[in-house]
Amino acid sequence: MPHLSEGEVLQAARADRGTKKHPDGLSEKRCSHLQTCASCSARVSGMQNFASALQASEPEVRTPSFDDLIAPALAAERAAPAKVSGPTAPSLTSGGAARLVGTLVMRQAKLVPVSLWPMTAVVLAALFVFAAQAPDPSVGAAFFGPVATLLTTGTALAVCSPKRDPRSEMLYTMLVPPAAVWLARLVLVTGTVLAASALVSAASAAVSGSPQAATALIASWLGPAVLGVSTTVFGTVWYSPAMGAVFGAGSWLMSVFAARGAASLGPLPAGMRDTIGALWSTTPLSLLISSALLAAATWLVSRPEQSLQGR
Repeated sequence: MPHLSEGEVLQAARADRGTKKHPDGLSEKRCSHLQTCASCSARVSGMQNFASALQASEPEVRTPSFDDLIAPALAAERAAPAKVSGPTAPSLTSGGAARLVGTLVMRQAKLVPVSLWPMTAVVLAALFVFAAQAPDPSVGAAFFGPVATLLTTGTALAVCSPKRDPRSEMLYTMLVPPAAVWLARLVLVTGTVLAASALVSAASAAVSGSPQAATALIASWLGPAVLGVSTTVFGTVWYSPAMGAVFGAGSWLMSVFAARGAASLGPLPAGMRDTIGALWSTTPLSLLISSALLAAATWLVSRPEQSLQGR
């Protein structure tokens, strides 16, 4: 019968050092051969002696505990100052910022209803013809202010809802703040309508033969229009587009009463009539309140959970 192989000798040496009488994996014939073969027994004994010598010369290797292995690294990490990780935004040059603003405005222009611009042009053209054909310039001016205010308020209501953007949830993952995107669309529409109304006002004053009256004509509707836009925008963002329409309609109605004079306000106290007249006209007070309402609406756009729509 052939002698044990090297693997069988190693297996027999490990088994004999323990409590097993016969090594696992060796057949009965191989175990009988080991007991009767002096050469194989000597090889197994030599392997056992070699293992005993190694264990005597080297200490037993033990796995370190978790605390001994990790605690020093954790202590060093806690002692070191925290490092801010994450991508850093690239710096923008003035040219890059201008291109970014232009791209943002053009993208938001695609979200404006297609029918808004033709309707605005038709209303302003009709208003110009009426003011030019009116026998008395004061009659044309009396109708120009309320119509321009109503037009500006209506266009703001059409585009100021933050939910108009179908990809609004993606705005919160971009470097550009959501409020900036929303403001870009609002400023584009209302700024265009206000500028066009100012041009039509100047043209109407020139046609009527009193170009110097253009400033007074613009001042008659600019403050009420800006206040109407601010109230409409705030109501829409704070609660709903329907609430924005109610706020805008109320502001427009108050501007009509203020344009007709204190007598149109009926039996209201004199102080209240003066306050209404100062608010719904082009005064620093009306512009200040309009700015505050627009700033509040912008704050709500950046924090939708604070508005009643987000609750």
